[in-house]
Amino acid sequence: MRRLRYILVVVALCCCCVAHGQSVDAMEPSRTRLVPYATAETARERAMSKQRYMQPIEEWTTSDGTLRGTFTYPFSWVERRIFLRIEGTRCPYEIYVNGRHAGGSTNGFAAAEFDITKIAREDKNSVEVRLLADDAVAAIECFDHAAPQPKVYIISQPRVRVRDVDWRATRGVGDVVNVDFSVVMHNATLGEKTSRLYYELYHNDTVRLAAGHRDVVLGMYGIDTMRFGATVTDDMLWSTTTPTRLSLRLKNRIAGRDVEFYDMDVALRELSYDDGMFRINGDVVAMEWHEVSPEITCDDLRALYAAGHRALRFTAGGVSDELLTLCDELGLYVALTAPINSSRAGMSRQRGGNPSNDPTWREEYTSRTVQMIHTTKRHASVVAYFLADDSANGVCLYDSYLAAKRVAGHRPVFYGDGGREWNSDDSL
Repeated sequence: MRRLRYILVVVALCCCCVAHGQSVDAMEPSRTRLVPYATAETARERAMSKQRYMQPIEEWTTSDGTLRGTFTYPFSWVERRIFLRIEGTRCPYEIYVNGRHAGGSTNGFAAAEFDITKIAREDKNSVEVRLLADDAVAAIECFDHAAPQPKVYIISQPRVRVRDVDWRATRGVGDVVNVDFSVVMHNATLGEKTSRLYYELYHNDTVRLAAGHRDVVLGMYGIDTMRFGATVTDDMLWSTTTPTRLSLRLKNRIAGRDVEFYDMDVALRELSYDDGMFRINGDVVAMEWHEVSPEITCDDLRALYAAGHRALRFTAGGVSDELLTLCDELGLYVALTAPINSSRAGMSRQRGGNPSNDPTWREEYTSRTVQMIHTTKRHASVVAYFLADDSANGVCLYDSYLAAKRVAGHRPVFYGDGGREWNSDDSL
């Protein structure tokens, strides 16, 4: 009898392990698009086409609302982490890799990444993106949006990797500007590791403004932020009249080996919002917002710029990285709105009324707001955030405001349809 019990326990544990192994839902913390390259030369090209450490899935077959594609796992990815980044689904979705559940989201308007290291395998891998009906979130997506256009990238990073990058500029005495860079590093190994991060800051790809390296020791599965600074002159600052952009080059070296390179645009500007006024680089700027849809094209954006518009407020939805990059290049001030519009539910705060005052929607509201901020924070053009459009007010938007203020930094957070309650910076 004792032996029988032992066998039953072992079988039960094995069944649990198998069942658990069928699903790997490992959504990563949100970040702005960050593409690793194998060499400094390829990093400077900044190509979004296939390269050693990144593969876009460009060929899909579609049936019954499911997109099916493949990617190849080369030998050079062994002992590295593998992530799937997805953008532009515009509806809830689930992702399957090699038939196993890899993750999903009810928010199809923000980029998301999933760690698929455990379920990817050498050679060819299958990917399914199952686009779901939006019934579950239709009550808060009362806005027009185009058909899904998913972009999927498979990204390979080392086990000790650059997790995220951010920066902030502060004017000093005279024409001096102090720049603080922060690089979040992540160790996904069982042992202590040391990363040596080399950095260079360039103007026009020829004038080196700063250079050096920093070391960070990361414990088992450790996360730490590596910081370094640079000093530039105020003519390097970004604004709508002078949309200057610099180039930040990073190299991650682990145990004497260069394991990933980055080259990214850096637009520096000092921003504050006080007493109802924006100050950009110390100058008061009157933001005359021109309301536009997130679905506009790059050509539409250039036409708005040519017509003299310099401050755009995108309504509820998701704005692509390509559009925001163009805003950086042109010198446009941008306000983004979380993908929340619950106008069809009316303005009542009573039970059964608007979702904004229903606590069961709290997590959906706050996660959409925080995702919007983290996936756009490196764009200098983005100077403000809006919590929602035409969505009454209530506990969900109160919590969204508090969550936004924890991560928005110097950017103000507004909600124009909230009856001038406390959860909008223009009502303080």
